[in-house]
Amino acid sequence: MNGKYAAIFSAIGLIAAACAIGSCSSSATSGSPSGGPTPLIGCNPGAQDISVASEMLTFGHRVPSRIPPPAYISGKIAVKFTGTGTEPEVGQALARLQAIQVHPSAASGYAVYAIPESQSPVAAAAQLAGTRGIADAQPLLARYTQNTIPNDPAFGAAPPYTGPLTTTTQWDMYYIQMPATWDSWKGSASVTIAIIDTGYDANNVDVCGKVVDSAVFDLGGGAQDKTATAQDMDGHGTNVSGIAASVTNNATRFAGVGWDTDLIEVRVFPTPGPGNPTPGSSNLDIAAGIGWAVAHGAKVINLSLGAPGVCDNAEQNAINSALGAGVVVVVASGNQGTSSLDVPADCTGTIAVGASAIDDITNPAVPTERIASYSNWGSNGDGLTLVAPGGDPSHAQQSCGVAP
Repeated sequence: MNGKYAAIFSAIGLIAAACAIGSCSSSATSGSPSGGPTPLIGCNPGAQDISVASEMLTFGHRVPSRIPPPAYISGKIAVKFTGTGTEPEVGQALARLQAIQVHPSAASGYAVYAIPESQSPVAAAAQLAGTRGIADAQPLLARYTQNTIPNDPAFGAAPPYTGPLTTTTQWDMYYIQMPATWDSWKGSASVTIAIIDTGYDANNVDVCGKVVDSAVFDLGGGAQDKTATAQDMDGHGTNVSGIAASVTNNATRFAGVGWDTDLIEVRVFPTPGPGNPTPGSSNLDIAAGIGWAVAHGAKVINLSLGAPGVCDNAEQNAINSALGAGVVVVVASGNQGTSSLDVPADCTGTIAVGASAIDDITNPAVPTERIASYSNWGSNGDGLTLVAPGGDPSHAQQSCGVAP
């Protein structure tokens, strides 16, 4: 493969492979404009070079959790009706479940109902099966951000393994030969990357200046939430956005792969709260977010999220539509260290990206690259499309703000 295009392809993979940030609490302010429905685009007034949760200020990597999160979003189910949903049989069946509609039918055709937290969403949906007037009922399949810290906090003036241990370097960019690539290609504003994630920090000047459009799908059933903004209160989406297309050559923080590339931000994760610091996103919201991004001009869609399972119809249909429109869909393979890909990485037509490992803290030792210990790799012809630098936590661990 031509070296230039190999580097470009790896750069696309880097967005998903080196995708995630630990769950340090954020000190960023909301920045949500008054008036509610106005989409968050660009920077908040007064945005400045401040340290936010999306920046990793120490060396090392956090070990991903191997405890599987819930497969379904608790307390909710999605229901599709054959008619209006007001038929007596429908009302009686929903009443037996103590189900209360919280969001009406969206473009997906599903309405979202709240059920008692004590009830299993799978069992509740099964109880509605076969009810006259109900075409389908299903639990909301949960998807999660991938939580492996991808790289050091500054690009650095020299490649890794060439300076003292204290030298900070974005070693991942060097290993996919971005300096050589930028000599002939810096991306294009006509190729917009959609980051479907936790949103972006409109106070972070290294990211917000690249954002040209945004939307929120966090209600569970695929309806656009026009009362919310894409402000990132988690940090994960801001970090992914920075890797993809941080403002580069501005003497601030990080360099991004897409030097001249713009961003579309689609927030599909609910805002974290004290009772649920890492809320999951539903498959229907992710599918709707993909569709919205395609309709609003995205040429590349990045999904640094997922969960174990099998690709469902909603996400596959959305991906098929994106591919039909000529959009590239890049998805992280998962962080459980297993031979199966997470959903939606295992959906047909995606570029499934795993993480390669390199010991970036034994500088200046001879580097060793391999599939990272935490990275899912797939099997039996249903495996990774490529790998890109993600690091490996097996050599160093840290708590928030504590160097190894």
